[in-house]
Amino acid sequence: RRALLRPALEAAGWRIEHSEAGLYLWATNGTDCWKQVRSLADRGILVAPGDFYGRAGAEHVRIAATASDERISAAVRRLQ
Repeated sequence: RRALLRPALEAAGWRIEHSEAGLYLWATNGTDCWKQVRSLADRGILVAPGDFYGRAGAEHVRIAATASDERISAAVRRLQ
């Protein structure tokens, strides 16, 4: 799931940071986390704003890679 989601996010303009392993990707496009949440929600992709996890996350979103393969594939298509 991460192997599909990460390159799709990067191709859509997000940088993945501090996400070497685990269930989540920390992503940023350099704007306020709430703008990123809205941008992805407009594409049907729900993420958590980084500031939920502290001030250091103010320009990040947390994207779960725990969804089903089908939902991850749908998110990848929506990012294209």
